[in-house]
Amino acid sequence: MWVTFDTPQARSMLAGHNVRFISPVGTRDAQGTLRTLLTAYRILRSGSFDYVVSTGAAVAVSFLPLASAMGVRALYVESLTRTHAASTTGRILGLFPAVRTYTQYERWANDRWKYAGSVLDNWEVRSRGDGTPVRNVLISLGTIQPYRFDRAVDAMKAMLPDDCSVTWQLGATSRHDLPGAAHRELPWSEMGQLIREADAFVCHAGVGSVLQALDNGAVPVLAVRSAHNREHVDDHQEYFAREILSRGLGRALDLSDSGNAVLDEVARLEPHKSTGESAATAFPTVPVLPGPDLLRSFRARGPRRPRIVTQEPQRDGVSLDSMAAGGAKSVAGGDRSDG
Repeated sequence: MWVTFDTPQARSMLAGHNVRFISPVGTRDAQGTLRTLLTAYRILRSGSFDYVVSTGAAVAVSFLPLASAMGVRALYVESLTRTHAASTTGRILGLFPAVRTYTQYERWANDRWKYAGSVLDNWEVRSRGDGTPVRNVLISLGTIQPYRFDRAVDAMKAMLPDDCSVTWQLGATSRHDLPGAAHRELPWSEMGQLIREADAFVCHAGVGSVLQALDNGAVPVLAVRSAHNREHVDDHQEYFAREILSRGLGRALDLSDSGNAVLDEVARLEPHKSTGESAATAFPTVPVLPGPDLLRSFRARGPRRPRIVTQEPQRDGVSLDSMAAGGAKSVAGGDRSDG
């Protein structure tokens, strides 16, 4: 079962899956988090679950401590954007010993935060040759409310090549002075198709946008939001962008420059995903083997009343393969597009 907010992206990504859509919770929205706690209780009581897994944000605070109190293993994987320390969500969940917490960066792992590898470990960028002139550009500014990103819009307007076809996903940045086709929000599948067709993909430095770019064969040009300019709640996008640049998986958009050389550069590059085994495929204590075959192998068990525990479960080292064979069920929460 998937639990997330009702958005066009979520509906597109999870079409055909077992999904429970819940009311959205704003950034650092205490009232919304408490309201979702009641929803979480109803969902957890509605079935028999062995694991609850989330990357946040507020939905994790509502689900994971409650799940652990009801005898369900609770796993929190900190967002890729948190390159040096836990998020506010992570710090809250760190207060609950029964919630297992994982980081995707070894630099700040400790006894509380286990290093789980990174989904970025599998990627590398290669040249695809001389490339062609940039004629088709896709720009995505993310959809998180209420943060506008007019600096990125103005920078892109100044640097778009002449006679260029351009598509915008604006999110909270409503504008009526743009060339090309402008959309507030596009379904995930349609965004993937547009990325594959674009010569250059420009996006804010959010996890969902970056991973979708790599998944669809594009090296993203990153426009970084700034808390100082009231473009986000903090500056985590700056740190995440540095990580992407240090790995060579993206390029930076200079918001003060009107040149378009960076668009020509990314048009000559493409990411490649390795098929070998890497740290990104497993957790140290609870291996997570991604893929649709594993998800399909989960067998539903008959409903039972949740088991209340008074101490932290001790089933370390249990693989999801063995769980699947035994009929494990899980709830996954969060929306990676929130970044």
